[in-house]
Amino acid sequence: MSVGRKAGKGFVSYLFRSALEKVMGIIAMIFLARKLTPYDFGLVSITEVLLTLISVIGTTGLAEFLLAYRKDDTEEIFKAAFWFNLIITLGIVILFFGAIPFWSVWQHDEKIRNISWVVGGIFIFSQLQTIPKAWFSKNLMFDKQVRIQAPFIIVVPLTKILAVFMGFGVYSLIIPTLLFQPLLTLVLYFNTTIRPTLQLHLNRWREIYHFTKHLIGATIFSRITDQGDKFILAKFLGLENLGIYNIAYQLAELVTSQVVQISGGVVSSVLPKYVHDKQLFYKHYITFLKTLSFFILPLLAILFITAKPTIQLLYGSQWLGAVLPLQIMIVAAAFKAVSSSYGSVMNSFHLNKKSFIVTIVYAPFHLAASAFGSMFGVSGLATGVTIVKTTFINWNIKQLMDAMSVRVINWYRDIAPYFLISAGIGLLITLLYRFSNIDTLQPGYTIAVVAGVFMLLYIVAFRTIYKSKAVEIGAFISITFPKLSPFFNTVLGI
Repeated sequence: MSVGRKAGKGFVSYLFRSALEKVMGIIAMIFLARKLTPYDFGLVSITEVLLTLISVIGTTGLAEFLLAYRKDDTEEIFKAAFWFNLIITLGIVILFFGAIPFWSVWQHDEKIRNISWVVGGIFIFSQLQTIPKAWFSKNLMFDKQVRIQAPFIIVVPLTKILAVFMGFGVYSLIIPTLLFQPLLTLVLYFNTTIRPTLQLHLNRWREIYHFTKHLIGATIFSRITDQGDKFILAKFLGLENLGIYNIAYQLAELVTSQVVQISGGVVSSVLPKYVHDKQLFYKHYITFLKTLSFFILPLLAILFITAKPTIQLLYGSQWLGAVLPLQIMIVAAAFKAVSSSYGSVMNSFHLNKKSFIVTIVYAPFHLAASAFGSMFGVSGLATGVTIVKTTFINWNIKQLMDAMSVRVINWYRDIAPYFLISAGIGLLITLLYRFSNIDTLQPGYTIAVVAGVFMLLYIVAFRTIYKSKAVEIGAFISITFPKLSPFFNTVLGI
């Protein structure tokens, strides 16, 4: 099987996993959001903020290192990475538990102490899964990894629903995950060839650190900024508003987060094979990015238009304060999606230091925008963060195009049509939405009507105005997803 076919199969497998995660997550949230309060969600989130900030000093970059590793002694390097990962993870957890008493006092809630024990346990096992997941990806065994994870993706959310009805309260959000993480970790290792011995391979740790140090540095600043806005929001506007912000953020990332993670996992495994031919590298990169844009941007546009009925349908009227922040963050999500392969490209060429520099410069702007925006509430914070993110993404694009020795203008020329058509149709339907009675329908019907009209206009646009783009994407799909190709060609009139 060709690399392209394996990549396509991997993308489909990961897409299935993503869809399953989202469906099960939404089912769980429908019950959890009605039984728990925004404060409960904010309480768990602020506990995770501390762990996230501490954890960046450790295992960041391990998966990227293993995927980009080009020598033949992969068995030894995976064993070395296992022990490197384990020792650093335990060190992080010790620091976390040491800081928790001060964090709970700072946040004025003693529940944080108890929540931290569960969150810390989840972290240990999730970090241990880094090595086998990288092994599956490096060997392009995406479908096997998904088959292993699928039962757990189903069971954990169902257990959360059971827990909330049994009266576990805020702990319903985290205890089910802790119960099943150890078993998933064991199953993942059992299905790989990784069999760590008592030999720590200390001589290889320096090599691992040399690659990951700039990724660690970049992630430290990235986590400080990403979690900094939550910390600022919690201090100035309270944990209830943090809960609303988190719901808006999760919905904004509903379409993009898993797809970006999928594309990152597949692309990080495939692109390093073409680093010696930059022209071919760019061809594979941009073709994949066009296809990703074709499918993901209309979904984001539909979510933007139907933000209010979507929140009403999923979570109820108590969460309507998340509507405007959600729409604002969807804009950032769109730019994040089309630049999602930035890390994969930079890591493929071992240009981690350059990406680190961008993150250092970005951090103070992000925090300043968060602080200033929080003066205007949750929506103000979302606006400030979105402006800064979209501005700096252009620097990311410049860097990755320089890495591939391609003019920056080519990127904008290749991707602009997909933005223009989604934004144009979105604007048209938004105007029709405002001046119609569709808002009086049940939320589910409103979403269905908007989505149906949007997709009809979108297909018409690519059958007429952008027919050449549809043909190009059709050619890519015929190689990577041959079973999908006949259906795609029929719908797009190719």
